Amino acid sequence: RPDSLFDGGWVMDVGKVERETKQKVMKYGGLGYIDMKTALYGIPSSGTLNLVLPYELPVTEPVKTDSPASKYFNAVVLCEVNEKRGDKECNMLADLTFEVGGVTVPRDAVSRIHGAASYLKKDICIHVMIPDDAVLSLKNGNEFGLAVDVTVTGSEVSRENGACSISHVIWEHT
Repeated sequence: RPDSLFDGGWVMDVGKVERETKQKVMKYGGLGYIDMKTALYGIPSSGTLNLVLPYELPVTEPVKTDSPASKYFNAVVLCEVNEKRGDKECNMLADLTFEVGGVTVPRDAVSRIHGAASYLKKDICIHVMIPDDAVLSLKNGNEFGLAVDVTVTGSEVSRENGACSISHVIWEHT
């Protein structure tokens, strides 16, 4: 994929190693290779990735857009792709900024999850705290969720060095 594709949006793609492996085995009919690790990839020029995590449990009272998010959501976890990359790859803690429920999340409120999800001895998931003043997003009058915006701010992040990736988004309801 051309680099220009990443300007102005995050891109659903596979990593460099995945692509190279797939190309090698296709010469031999694929050899049953189906392990394609897709993820959303972003670099600084990709802009902000806007996600809305839906609330999926029954609600007994009307929900408003200014309702505190912490009343409905307990946790947000983001994981990067589990592939072997270099030393200059994106660091989710240092190279990404997060806005949750309309509020910027301080860097010290984002932490690496150790031991639960790792690949080649590298922990690949982070916990993003939900700020106390974060609020819900309402859509279609009765459906609501938690807005999570992710921006690549690390100036050294590039596709060549290892773009930032998000392969899994996990959230917990209260």
